[in-house]
Amino acid sequence: MVEFVDGKVAPTARRWLADKNMLPLFHEAEPFLYFLDKYGTIMVGGAKAMGKYYKANKGKTLLDKLTVSDIAYSIMVYENSYDVWMEEIVKAVTCENDEEKRAFKRVAVNKYHVKRGSRIALYQDGWTSEGHEYFGSICAEIRDMMKAGELWSTLKSHWATYAKKYHKYSYVCNKSLMEVNEDHEDSSEQENDDDCVVSLPGEDVDDNIIESDDGYVESGDDDESEGRPRKKQYIEAV
Repeated sequence: MVEFVDGKVAPTARRWLADKNMLPLFHEAEPFLYFLDKYGTIMVGGAKAMGKYYKANKGKTLLDKLTVSDIAYSIMVYENSYDVWMEEIVKAVTCENDEEKRAFKRVAVNKYHVKRGSRIALYQDGWTSEGHEYFGSICAEIRDMMKAGELWSTLKSHWATYAKKYHKYSYVCNKSLMEVNEDHEDSSEQENDDDCVVSLPGEDVDDNIIESDDGYVESGDDDESEGRPRKKQYIEAV
């Protein structure tokens, strides 16, 4: 369901501003909403944490919780690790025993991050300079989308339809009573101002070995700008 074309996540959604499409239809927005639901949710603590957020913030949705850096980071990790994930799937399908798994030749590499087992200098994050630049460009894209009030409002309106289709329970904003019909579970803390400063993988000073080739996303515990630590998560491509 994730739109992934020529190494890019959600290229259609990321062209909306250039195409002056401020009112995408639901079927046009659905792949982008699916990506945010499946991968953006991980950036803000997972489904259980979002469930708490919904209960504490009646009428709010995932699109109110996610920051620019949450979305940009999830996009970059997916694009960075996609080839490695696909290779791991091939390994799992073709290797029938431990001996074959050990003999399996890995050729896929991360697009914007150092290779598995690389030692990262203290206080460094393992992302390449190209990766840092690309992250900044994604931040700019998402920030512009959020600032385009009509576009982001349209996505929020589509979220109600999306939640009914994909979630067992759905939070629906009642303009008069602001009631909540119990939605799916997702993130917790108050939303903070976003300045695109995030802790990137490899900042754990106790372990400078990065294993993001396996799809692990790790951020440091000192991400004060976002007001919350990021934990190591395992993300699977779909």
